[in-house]
Amino acid sequence: MQLPDNYILIQKEVKHARLRVSEDGRIRVIIPQAFSQEDVEALIKKKQRWIDRHLKFFKGMSKINLQRNQILLYGNRYTYFYDSTYEHKVIVDHEYKTIRAKRNLLDKTVQQLWLTDVAKKHLASRTEELAGKLNFKYNRLYIRNQHKKWGNCSKEKNISLNWRLIKAPMFVMDYLIVHELLHTVVMNHTHKFWTMLKSYFPDYKDAINWLDKYGNSL
Repeated sequence: MQLPDNYILIQKEVKHARLRVSEDGRIRVIIPQAFSQEDVEALIKKKQRWIDRHLKFFKGMSKINLQRNQILLYGNRYTYFYDSTYEHKVIVDHEYKTIRAKRNLLDKTVQQLWLTDVAKKHLASRTEELAGKLNFKYNRLYIRNQHKKWGNCSKEKNISLNWRLIKAPMFVMDYLIVHELLHTVVMNHTHKFWTMLKSYFPDYKDAINWLDKYGNSL
């Protein structure tokens, strides 16, 4: 079988075959060593509707385009200016949407470190504030570099949030925080969970739609 150019066949020591569809339109077919060509063909044929659905989803996603000197923060584009005056700190002007610093925040590694630090401060403060306001109790909060999750709540009521959320609008961050706080009471995504979430955060669908549309830009 001649696979299309966007299909990547990967043989590994795994028990079960699986497929992964990426934002760039590539489909990775991960199969056990014993899989034959016929097995691959059958797998792709069986999963074709699933593949098409995911390709359509990623195709419909939008990008937040940034200029070379712009940084995404709180859902807004901030213009970065190099300024030797601020050697040990970063000055953020929310009114004029500018960021001034001596450190090169256009460097991806430097920018991630700074944004992670901003996320730790903002998300920790906001989580504590919303937990108190809505009467939730959680154990510890972690800001992580997660690639597939925006947040998580463990059975021990430890909450993890993705540092990339600091790039999203405030209402999106609030939604994810409330979502995970609610998991301290209801662990699964049951009807009860979504009913309670709506009572705590009536516009939660707007946040979900924003993440579906722009989450790949964070």
